[in-house]
Amino acid sequence: MGIIKSSSIVVFGVIISNIFAYIFHIYVGRALGPVEYGVFGALMSLFLIIALPASAISSAITKFSAIMYTRKEYSKIGILRKKIALRVWIYSLILFFTIVLLSPFIADYLKINSIIPIIIVGFTLIFSLILPVNRGILQGMKKFNAYSWNTIIESVSRLIIVILFLVLGFKTNSALLAYGLGYLISYVLIFPLIKETKQNFKEKENIEMKSIYRFIIFVLIINLILQLIINLPTIFIKHFYSSEFTGYWTAALTLARISLFVSSGIALVMFSEIAGTEKKNKKSKNLIFKKALLLTLLSSILIAIILLIIPDLFVYLLYGNTFAGAIPILKFMGIAMIFVSLLQLWMNYWLAEM
Repeated sequence: MGIIKSSSIVVFGVIISNIFAYIFHIYVGRALGPVEYGVFGALMSLFLIIALPASAISSAITKFSAIMYTRKEYSKIGILRKKIALRVWIYSLILFFTIVLLSPFIADYLKINSIIPIIIVGFTLIFSLILPVNRGILQGMKKFNAYSWNTIIESVSRLIIVILFLVLGFKTNSALLAYGLGYLISYVLIFPLIKETKQNFKEKENIEMKSIYRFIIFVLIINLILQLIINLPTIFIKHFYSSEFTGYWTAALTLARISLFVSSGIALVMFSEIAGTEKKNKKSKNLIFKKALLLTLLSSILIAIILLIIPDLFVYLLYGNTFAGAIPILKFMGIAMIFVSLLQLWMNYWLAEM
């Protein structure tokens, strides 16, 4: 399956998934209002930064399972999943209890009156870290249809859960908890899709884990740079400015992220294709990268132009008049996302080449 066809499948899944993700944010934003939505936005930015190991785990498993899949070493993929999953569970539980202990200090910095939302962020982190273990195998085995459907199920289930919780009056906590439950549902539903990794399972078969851990560290450093660029400003804004202004910023950032959603689907397919290509085949890798680069440039520039010309249409239509303060922010955030999209693509190419 070529890069363009594979990208189309994944981008389609990403778009459908993120349509529901946008409905989620719009519904939550309208239900909570700018002030409470600002609190939610700050906590989600904190969550995305702390959850950085998730993308590192996903990239590592995608890369090495793609190599094993190309060689038809299915039992090794199963061993890889088992070893990484055990360590991720241990790490995520330690992280959860650390967040619980630090929750009073985090709440104080973000000017939040309760530690309960912070604890829910810790709970959500557990499942956000374990999901990439299974999802990375789907990518590595190039099951892009299954991957796309899994992301859609995650978003749909999260939206249904948050609507039920908000109807019951749980406010900000419900939106945060829905994230964790969406991850959990998606994680469980992947197991039937990777059943061949359990065939001829050889427990004693050896896998060199040092190179995998080294790769995870490299990905973690690179993703830290990318996510700090995107999410750290929200945390600072929540600390130094009002919750209302943070709500405007979060709304603008959410709308501008559509550029990243599309480019991440392209980067995801490019990563799997290049990781599964023999190292000597430099010509094929360069061709895959050039196609991905062209698709990323076209999509991000088009989105930036639309957001620059008619930002008010998107804000009023999706968030309502109470979020008018997001319009001047959104105008230029789309342009910024062009550079972030290109940075994301280049980082994925570099990592796939390692």
